[in-house]
Amino acid sequence: MPSGPLGLALSTDAVASVGQTPGVRVSIVNLASRPVWVVGVLEGSELGVRFPHFLPSVEGPEPVSPPEIEFDMVAPLRPVDFRRLDPGESLDPTVGQGQEAWLPLYAFANFRPAVPGRYRFGLVLSTLSDDPAEWLGGWEAPGRVEASARLAEVPRVRLEASTTLDVVD
Repeated sequence: MPSGPLGLALSTDAVASVGQTPGVRVSIVNLASRPVWVVGVLEGSELGVRFPHFLPSVEGPEPVSPPEIEFDMVAPLRPVDFRRLDPGESLDPTVGQGQEAWLPLYAFANFRPAVPGRYRFGLVLSTLSDDPAEWLGGWEAPGRVEASARLAEVPRVRLEASTTLDVVD
């Protein structure tokens, strides 16, 4: 059992068909005895150009190329992009429930296996930066001071999760 403040899990259906999007689900759970703040997948998170990092991987019977994602400048981190998790509470960091600018993980949402076999989906979540500049994004926005202060309440972790999926014709 993990002993840190957060847990990370991936899940899929047991079986999918060739050409079908596998529907990978992500879950972050608060394992601490107190509330914590988290931030979901933001513009640039999947590429590792801003924190939090959400770095997905897909491995299969044939080489799987990482998706090509283009961006110019990452949007600012805003106070509404934080979510408070009570002890035992979980959430999907790819699905905002309000005004969060959370995004799906492109590598999972756009993957369609071309051949049958067993596929492994992996995810690394890192919040290890204490430098607000690595979180806040590319331009000034209202709420920047509040977002900077809230960053101190985000647990600093590096978590890994994986799951497998059998793909059939």
